[in-house]
Amino acid sequence: AQTSGASRHGGRCVRNAAGVEKAAMLSEEAVSPDVLSWIADLQEQNTLPSTSRDIAGSILTREFDSILYGPIVDYSFRNLETLSDCVKLTPRSGFRPNQYTDDKKLKSCSLRLSHNRLCEMTGLDQLIPALLVEPERLFWIDLSFNTFPSIDPVLLKLTRLQILNLHANQISELFEVDKLVSLNNLRNLTLHGNPMEQTKGYRYLGG
Repeated sequence: AQTSGASRHGGRCVRNAAGVEKAAMLSEEAVSPDVLSWIADLQEQNTLPSTSRDIAGSILTREFDSILYGPIVDYSFRNLETLSDCVKLTPRSGFRPNQYTDDKKLKSCSLRLSHNRLCEMTGLDQLIPALLVEPERLFWIDLSFNTFPSIDPVLLKLTRLQILNLHANQISELFEVDKLVSLNNLRNLTLHGNPMEQTKGYRYLGG
């Protein structure tokens, strides 16, 4: 992401070890126009058949696109206390119904877990493959409005992650954000509404 992109959206930048600047939005939650814009940027590289070992060659281009554009897997407002509770529930169905494969995996690249009572991310790396047909392609996850006290390194396994919503949690230390520098594709990080927001230098973090 470019510095100009961050200022255009009213955000700030976090610079990783390689000098890559990442927009860290402080004012607004990621919204559909942004998501669609980034999907468009990725569309060209995602028009080829899947290279996943388990389903290589089994997904045609049209079906592959249905995963990229699949509706958000939505577990918001479910009173979840642990991530393992998700597998016992059916995700919300919004304007577009959820899309499943024959083996009951969801065709989507985005996951919403906001507005719950989650305080740890234990099991996230098991949950995503349990839900999604191609878990390695997850590019957006919404963990906002929970009670996470820190940023769990498990997020670093989501190497294609572009949008990470962590606002309205209980993250108090600025150095927690440093854990995310290896996520080279991360473009949008929301942190407002955390205790760290009151710390001096918060808006210039990573500058």
